[in-house]
Formats: sequence, C-alpha cells, structure tokens
Amino acid sequence: MFLTGLLCGCATPNEEQQRQRELKREALKLEMGQELNPIDPEGHIALGKIYHQLGEHDKAIESFQTAISLDENHEHAYNNLGLVYIDLRLFLLAMEMFKTALEIAPENPAFYNNLGYAYDLSDRFDEALESYRNAIEADPAFVDTYYNLADAYLNQESYVDAIQYYKAGIGLDGGDATVYFNLGLAYEETDEVLNAIQAYEKGVSLDADEIEAYYRLVLAYQKQGDSLMMRRYIEAFLKRSAGIPRFQKQHLTAKELLQTLDNR
Repeated sequence: MFLTGLLCGCATPNEEQQRQRELKREALKLEMGQELNPIDPEGHIALGKIYHQLGEHDKAIESFQTAISLDENHEHAYNNLGLVYIDLRLFLLAMEMFKTALEIAPENPAFYNNLGYAYDLSDRFDEALESYRNAIEADPAFVDTYYNLADAYLNQESYVDAIQYYKAGIGLDGGDATVYFNLGLAYEETDEVLNAIQAYEKGVSLDADEIEAYYRLVLAYQKQGDSLMMRRYIEAFLKRSAGIPRFQKQHLTAKELLQTLDNR
C-alpha cells in the first residue's frame, strides 16, 4: 500500500543505522530551532515527520498537535497526524484527521488516498473505493492511488479489476518490483500464465532480491512444462531463500522439484 506523506524504504542494517543517526541529528537541529522560534508550525511539522520516521510516535503526535494548536487550518498537520494513527492502528482517529484535512483542502488527492487506505484497513471496502476514486478524480496522474486500488481489488479477489489498475499505475510511473509481483499474482488467478511470467520476470529484473517471485516463476514454468526454465528459477530461489524461515516450506518443495528434474 502507498501512503502519501511518509517516507519508507528497504535498507541494510548498516544503512538503517546510518539513516537513524542522520534523522536524530535532524531532530536535534529542529528541536534547537523550535527553542528559537516556538510559534512556527512548519518547524513542528518537520520535526513530527522525523519522529514518525524514527518510530517515536508519541513525540510525532505531540509535534503535529502543537502545529495544529498554532494553525488550526494547516491541512498537512492533520494529514501527517493521520499517518501516525495509521501506524498505531487507530483507524477511526486516522479517518477523522484525513477528513479534517480534506475539509481544508478538498481537492488534495493525497488526503483522499490516505483516507481510502484507512477505510481499506478497516475492511470498509466500498468507502475505500469511493475515496480512491475521489483521489483519481482530483488528480488522474496520482499514481499511488492506482496501486492502492489494485491492491484492494487483489485482496478482494477481483483479479480483472486489479490487473486494470496495476497496468494503469505502471503506465504512469513504470512500476516497481512489488507492483509487478502483485500483477503476476493477479494474472495467475486469471490463468494468464504467460502474462504472469512476464510480470514476475520484470519484477526480478528490477529487484533481484524479490525472492518469492523466483518461486512463483518455478510454478508458472511448471504449468508451461518448461523444465529448463524451471531449473533456472529453482536454483535461483534455493540460493536466495536458504536460511530464511518464512521460505522454509517453499525451499523444501523447490528441492523436491529439482530432484524430480534430476531423476528424469
């Protein structure tokens, strides 16, 4: 899922530690600035965003609430506060914040997108769809919402609709490995095996560490009866999944498949 207003990403442990140190330095500089200019809502919002990224939710909430006390019409303070509540799984409070942001800025697609995500997490699918569609109506090029819509349809097992919105998003920004993996899953469920293969292979070309995609490719090529490509992706999967607990079952299955190929 894609939330707007929160930075995220994958990193190695060392990179993550470095990032944490840099964020803490930024927080310290902003805290010192607040002592000099305590009535600046923008500074409190910037500080709240850093605390959010550090996972210090209480401090993030305090910063955003301080910004609101200084400017009760600052829509981004409400939006960012809603994002913190999402992390804390306080979905009703998150919805309230996003709705307040929309009252101030009713054409902002990011706020509709985030509201839709909060609805989706609360299993209020129809309201999520309405919010996502409002986001697209506000800005047809707002790509995050296409992917959120696609994910929502995928979770609802509406695979044709999911494919439609994944492809629409890809048409806007090219997509990433996760998008292509999910598109592959949707194609598999509609028995479009060749399209699924193309999606998975595009995904691993964008991110060679998309481990589960290799396993899905093994199964897809098994359906196609292509033992050469099966072997290629079995070996790739076994290499990357070794020692990872969540892939233990698939790892054993892949070994058995490889043994079957060797015995032919």
